[in-house]
Amino acid sequence: MRCSINGKAIAAFATFCTVLVYLAVGAAIFQAIEESHENEQRQNYEQQLHELLKDVDENFHAELKAPCHMVEVLEAKPNVTNTWTFAPTVIFCLTVVTTIGYGYMYPVTDEGRGFCIFFALIGIPLFMACLAVYAQHTANLIRCIMKKLGLTHGLGDAQTERMQQWITMAFCLTVILTFSIYLCIMEGWSFIDSLYFTFVSFTTIGFGDLYPSSTSTDFHIIFIFFLILGLISLGTVIEAQTDNFGRLLSTISSSCDCLCKGRCFGGGQREQAEA
Repeated sequence: MRCSINGKAIAAFATFCTVLVYLAVGAAIFQAIEESHENEQRQNYEQQLHELLKDVDENFHAELKAPCHMVEVLEAKPNVTNTWTFAPTVIFCLTVVTTIGYGYMYPVTDEGRGFCIFFALIGIPLFMACLAVYAQHTANLIRCIMKKLGLTHGLGDAQTERMQQWITMAFCLTVILTFSIYLCIMEGWSFIDSLYFTFVSFTTIGFGDLYPSSTSTDFHIIFIFFLILGLISLGTVIEAQTDNFGRLLSTISSSCDCLCKGRCFGGGQREQAEA
């Protein structure tokens, strides 16, 4: 049994490392493809701005550059306003394999879009498999902690499972609230906006109407950590609730079958009695 547990832990760790390597390699390839196009667009913009201002008095250059840059930001494609550096590109790759797809950043070159299709076809099932493994390990860990603390003493299987679900929901809620408070501090968002963004992210809805503007490497690392942890914790909760709804639907279906059979048999017996 001990060897089996160690083997599962090693397999889970290997799967997680594979996902990290896949994200890093994908980010490097996306960066190589899109960053050159981004630099080319930026150079074209600088050249056009220079051509526009070359016949203008130098005293007015500073006054004219600000509105020109504002128009450029409002009308430009993402590759001009968003930098394809490594850390943001890793987050972009993570939003691809998790199917969140905020839409704040996306490839605009033919090569980048073609690679995105290939990257998603492999990355999505790979990440979903990793998510399922760690969701199961999270459930097993919570069950083990409950036994160590003696919380399951004298409880039946149904009660133990119910308590485990409550603890899992409390853990998930803790992760959601912690990340929401962190976003409140770092982004200056209201708590409702932060909570909304966190929930939309962890459920992979990803509307894209809100997205953090922080560009520091520390923020990107914490963002990736909470996103993965939130997906695992909320995935565990959703899986448990899916099982509950499945059992509820099975109970309703069985009850309907019993009612139908009772009516059918009752009707048959009445017909025989009348005959």
